[in-house]
Amino acid sequence: MRPARTRLATPHALAVLALLACGALVAALGAGSVALTPSEWLRALVGLGDGVADTVVWQLRLPRALTGFAVGGLLALAGALLQALLRNPLADPYVLGISGGAALAALLALLAGWPLIAVQGAAAAGAAAALVLLFALAHRALFARQDWHGEQAAAGVLLTGVMIASLSAALLTLLLSAAPEAQLRPMLFWLLGDLGGAASL
Repeated sequence: MRPARTRLATPHALAVLALLACGALVAALGAGSVALTPSEWLRALVGLGDGVADTVVWQLRLPRALTGFAVGGLLALAGALLQALLRNPLADPYVLGISGGAALAALLALLAGWPLIAVQGAAAAGAAAALVLLFALAHRALFARQDWHGEQAAAGVLLTGVMIASLSAALLTLLLSAAPEAQLRPMLFWLLGDLGGAASL
């Protein structure tokens, strides 16, 4: 009987999560440094607002909110794929060090004064480099012993990723502590998920 209850609970959980996501989107449109009443930003959303409300909603809040949703969805998809691949619920880009590699490369690009598009490319290259390092180290560790199979192999990959993530975190801390004060704020904002570069609709 327990599996049946689990199957019945899944659609309800998805419905609740969908409602929470819609609520987060509404909160993102209604909250900000420029005070807008609900009627003001709703009118702006349907094209009936004034110049200030239209600018705030269409060029600032809505693009950033949608970008945040897209990034969060892609991170969730990446985590689900890694968990399915490794058959371990702990596997995700952060635990495996992939996000750490991306952050390290992006902060180095920011420190060098590169433009935003170059910073994004550096982040993608850093994530790819961390993934290649993960596969190289895990391949060597796993195939060194022929009696590792199934869950043991997945655990070996996971532990290798944890080591890469720890190394990336240590290098990030060193980089932030040595960064000039003028560049420290953009670097911290990037790590926190700054959406200021989202293009207007």
